[in-house]
Parts: sequence; C-alpha cells; structure tokens
Amino acid sequence: MGVAYAYNDLICFLAVVEHGQLSRAAGALQLSQPAVTKIIRRLEDALGVPLFQRGAHGVTLTADGQLFLNPARKLVRQHEDTLRVAADIQAKRIGLLRVGLTLATSTSSVPQAIATLIRMRPGLRVKLEVDKSDRLLEALEDGSLDLIVVPTYMDQDVSSAYMVIGSDELSVAARLSHPLSAAVQQRKGGLRLAQTREYGWALPSRDTKARRHIEQQYQLQGLAPPTAVMEIQQNMDAVVDIVSRTDLLCFVPAYVLRQASGRLQRLRVEHLALQRNWLLMHRPHSPWTSLMKDLRDLLVR
Repeated sequence: MGVAYAYNDLICFLAVVEHGQLSRAAGALQLSQPAVTKIIRRLEDALGVPLFQRGAHGVTLTADGQLFLNPARKLVRQHEDTLRVAADIQAKRIGLLRVGLTLATSTSSVPQAIATLIRMRPGLRVKLEVDKSDRLLEALEDGSLDLIVVPTYMDQDVSSAYMVIGSDELSVAARLSHPLSAAVQQRKGGLRLAQTREYGWALPSRDTKARRHIEQQYQLQGLAPPTAVMEIQQNMDAVVDIVSRTDLLCFVPAYVLRQASGRLQRLRVEHLALQRNWLLMHRPHSPWTSLMKDLRDLLVR
C-alpha cells in the first residue's frame, strides 16, 4: 500500500530545500518554525527515513531526501496543473496566464496577441517574464510558466512540445558610413568573408549558436577567428550605440536592424546569414487551459 502525501506537506518540504533553513522556510510559508518542524517529521515518519541532515548552518538533504526531491516536485506540479484547470473551467476563461519571452521574441507578434487576449478577456491577468531562452525553459519545466516563445535554429534539437509561429534572420550590421559600405555596393553577391578580417566584432558569448556559426564560417574559409572586441550580453541598445560610433561589425537579428535603421545598416556577407524560428512551447503532458489555447490560436491563425 502506497504512502499518501498532503500537498501542503510537499510544499513545506520543497521550501525547506530551497531555503536551507527551517526558520527561513517558515517565514516564506508564513508558518511558525515548530509547525514546519512538525510537518517535516510527519513526512519522515511516513517514509521511515530522515530527509534532512541538521547542521549548525541549516539543513541539507540526505541521500534519501535527494531521491524524494524530484517525485515531490512532480506531484506538486501535477496538483497545481489540476487546480489551474479546475479554476479555468470555473472562471470561464478568467484567470492567470504566465508567458515567457526572450528579448527577440518580445518584438514579435506575441505582445500583440496578448493585448488582443486581454481585450477579449477583461478578467485575465498576465504574468509576463522576459529572460534568456535557457532560463525560460527551466521555468517552463518547473511549472512556473505556462507558455514560452523562444528562438531556435534549424539544426537545434528541441525536447519540449512546440509549434513554429514565425521566423527571422541574423545578419552582419555596421554603422551607416562604415568603410565596407562601398564594397557591398560594388559586389552584388555580397562581401567575401575575407573582406571583414581587418575589423573587430561585437559578438555574443562563445556558448551561443550565433557566435559558433560565425567562427565556424571563418574556419571553413581558412581564416583566423574573428576578433571579438566586445562581448554582447542582453543590452542591445548599448551595442547599437557603440557599433554606430565605431568600425565594429556586429551580428544581430532583424528586429535590431529595424529599430536601428537610422544608425545601422545590414552588410551582406557570404555564408554568414543565419535563419531561426520562433517556437511556442509548453510543458509536455501538461494540460492546455482555455487561456493557453486562446493565445495559441491568436498566434497561429
């Protein structure tokens, strides 16, 4: 006969794991520390093993506690999914929709679709999170987001459930009066990659697909790697400002070029343009609420 676990007891267990101290977990849960201690002991008694090791600086999971952690998280997600579906049915499409976007996809059709949905459902509340793709994927997996829209490249494997809702292209850009501008006009097929060698770059970090793509193309042409004078993180406004005042080259998505059309120009360079798709993703096997379906339908119609 299996052991039954109360949802609130699992929430308490996960809070202790997150905070590493019974007192901090109690504060986060708005419970007393003795109440949290009692709940943890109840779980340990039910399992017949200790879940935490007590120390001078807090608590850490035992080996058995580590084994219990992922199933506990899964049970909590399943319970919350069930509550959300029940609330969605009861409220008739009035509820909370949690959506994650990257900087790039925040300029796509998704904000327009969310605005339309808010007009359609006056009682709707939206939690909108803008972050990097890997962090959004983690939030989707742990159940703190319902849907995310992230860019992905043509040869990239995707494990979550998804549908393609759009696409764009990354290409080389430079200031309007860049020395290579005349060379672009003279050669209809675009610049040869070798013509960019003497210029420095503003490039994303080495762990990104865009950076690997550029370095691979240089290598295939027998050229030394591009000189990364500046490494790009999230602040594209600062990148545009710097590139527009220097001879640096950058590799940016189409939305950046549109926004900076009076400051940057696209340079057609052989082999360097890179296509990517926008993916609407949800957690596999999680239920589609009516609000999620409404947003999906607005994006794919």
